[in-house]
Amino acid sequence: MSNTSDMKDTLNGIPKDNINLVDEAKALISILDSAKEPYFNATRNLDEAVHDLITPVNDTLYAVRDAYQERIDVQNCRSDLFWRVTGITTADIGGVPGAGVQTSFTVTCTKLSTTYSKSAGITSEAFDSNEDEGVGFGTNVVVKWDGLQSFTQFPMNSQGDSLISDGSGLDAFYEPDNLHGIKLYDEPYARDVFDTFRSVGVGTIGLGTDASTNHMTILAPNSTMDIEVGYLMKPSISGFFASQFVTVTGVGTTAVGLSTYPFSGITTTADIVCPYITVDQLPVGIISAPTLSGDYVEMVFSQDPDTISDSFALTQESQPYTPQTIEIMERSRAGNGVEVRYDNSGISSGTRSWNKFLDGFPDPDDLDVTVSEPRLGADKVYYTIGFPEQPVIGGTPATEGQTFTLNDVGTGIPSVPGYTALSSCDDTAVNAAISARNTAESNLASNADLQGMIQMSNDVKKKLSDEFNLRIWAYRMQIGESNNRLASFRSFEDLVDNSPYGDIMNR
Repeated sequence: MSNTSDMKDTLNGIPKDNINLVDEAKALISILDSAKEPYFNATRNLDEAVHDLITPVNDTLYAVRDAYQERIDVQNCRSDLFWRVTGITTADIGGVPGAGVQTSFTVTCTKLSTTYSKSAGITSEAFDSNEDEGVGFGTNVVVKWDGLQSFTQFPMNSQGDSLISDGSGLDAFYEPDNLHGIKLYDEPYARDVFDTFRSVGVGTIGLGTDASTNHMTILAPNSTMDIEVGYLMKPSISGFFASQFVTVTGVGTTAVGLSTYPFSGITTTADIVCPYITVDQLPVGIISAPTLSGDYVEMVFSQDPDTISDSFALTQESQPYTPQTIEIMERSRAGNGVEVRYDNSGISSGTRSWNKFLDGFPDPDDLDVTVSEPRLGADKVYYTIGFPEQPVIGGTPATEGQTFTLNDVGTGIPSVPGYTALSSCDDTAVNAAISARNTAESNLASNADLQGMIQMSNDVKKKLSDEFNLRIWAYRMQIGESNNRLASFRSFEDLVDNSPYGDIMNR
């Protein structure tokens, strides 16, 4: 008679081994993620402090912007509109050859902006007959009609179908200023996908004879503690249990007078309801408060590892370091990432990603391009200085988008006013805002704590990454590999069980 159990008996340990590996990985993830809490709190507090240094400075830049805008919206002593030449056409007068040429200029009431669309109807050859008058227009310029027979050209950098105002002569009327910010660099292994920390409190326990009846008292109000059966508990000082962590097996309460303990912050002499728990091991030594050495042993409680989802598993192909993402740190993101840097470049913000290991090398997708860190910064704010005159049509203030046509019948550019002068401004608020901004930026530039806290935060982030996040990443990969191995075994087991040749394979 054939023995159909030999091979399966040999392989039966695989499911149990893999389940044990997954359970071990989840337990260590729970402990590690909880243990990194003080480090994360430290770098978060530093990042928040840096953010809070910078934010009031940016507020002074916004105040300058608002003071300039008030001159337009309230005082009505400046305008953010101008006549822009958006088209030039030429034609025979009356359609009769030899009768002369009529040149028509289309002008559009345009608002000051960071970008302008290109005007397809403006070319360098559009008005060659008037080159002596300096009216040779190009496509990469914004042409402002100043009224009467005057035009001003503002050459600009081209970006696709747009013209970039920043750096052009229009800065005198729409002035850019660089904001301050913190660039946050993040990588997959450092992203905090867990939050296994639950609570912490000083504990006391005697030796006892049975773990199920040997209670530990947590010297903290029960209302401030999150402790449940299945949570893992790790003492802040090692050596009190045979293993580095134990499992909570029972949760109750007891009354304790906490006023005698200096760490409790409680002055009332009345007894306080505190957690009274059991764990799955007996201690190897008494834990008192304080201990014989004068220390207080804090018990750190972390998430039940059975509640950590397998969805956090990683494959062997998962990349811990790439892609690296770069963003301007919001306060809610303080403490995250692998590095932070101060920025006042004025480069536009957003989120960029790249492979930092290709820095300086050809891009595999385009060998003509050399990979470099994506350009990203804290962005700019724009001050609408504005114009001292208002665009008009026939004496009536024009609105954004309105157009009209100027016709030249060969006697020169038509002499039409186009604007009306505005009253003078009261610049008290503008000058005060500028002064406050200058003081704030000067104080920030001379503040040694800014770079000091950034460097300290980065030092903590490195320790956080090296000692905790990379290890957590490895355990997540262990879960993935164990689950894959188990799935592979189940597939093979199903193949054998359903094959007509199972007896032969099991010999």
